[in-house]
Amino acid sequence: MPETPAGERVGPGTEEIWSAVERILNSRAMRGCNRLVQLLTFVVSSTLRGEATQLKETTIGVSVFGRSPDYDPKLDTIVRSQGWRLRAKLKKYYASEGADERIIIDIPVGHYVPTFHVREEVEAGR
Repeated sequence: MPETPAGERVGPGTEEIWSAVERILNSRAMRGCNRLVQLLTFVVSSTLRGEATQLKETTIGVSVFGRSPDYDPKLDTIVRSQGWRLRAKLKKYYASEGADERIIIDIPVGHYVPTFHVREEVEAGR
């Protein structure tokens, strides 16, 4: 895990995050959910490239869901509905297959920028 010059932990590294993403993408929870796979991959890669400020509903609609650049997200709610579905799938994954996952990827409601957390201790016995 990356550290500051003072030796403090700053969160998971890129390689660790991509390993966690791969486990999520290959999970039963995501099986057959191609749009959600594309959405998760896009928001994680954009964030890790330092482009989190560009993760807006319109940008995602165009880049992930093939909408035209002039589409109106107030009329076409694909990004919001798929974002909701992705959050539900992540919750399901961490409650089952990912219960022992060390890296937690979350997409806060109302945003599309994922956050990455390290679960310091996983409950024993799982």
